[in-house]
Amino acid sequence: MIAASVKEARLAKGYTQKELSDLTNVSVRSIQRIENGEIVPRSYTLKTLAAALEISLEQAEVRESPLKTATGMTKSQKIVISAGLPLISFLACWAFIAQSPRFPETAFELIVLAIIMVLFITTALFFLWRRN
Repeated sequence: MIAASVKEARLAKGYTQKELSDLTNVSVRSIQRIENGEIVPRSYTLKTLAAALEISLEQAEVRESPLKTATGMTKSQKIVISAGLPLISFLACWAFIAQSPRFPETAFELIVLAIIMVLFITTALFFLWRRN
């Protein structure tokens, strides 16, 4: 992770956060936030820090942004999908029932459809929100 890379390289060079700030024209607070993993630096800042610390961009590069999850989506994107999936599924079932004059013939068929949709939504949300 970039936080550890920057901090390790800074300490290996013997720089304080203030000294690194002076060398790179990046604020001390930004360096603190980068090292604490609170922010992911922009590419320009990352290049500036890498040059000052004499490390390659590959060493400093973020393998996976902490704002993104295992699926490559941000948390807000997952929330939108989590809200939309059940709504779309409900509307699709409603449309299917409305267009079919004979479905459901029994309450059992309706319950089976509901169970299948709940299983589908639960499985989809499980895989959406799981961590690697």
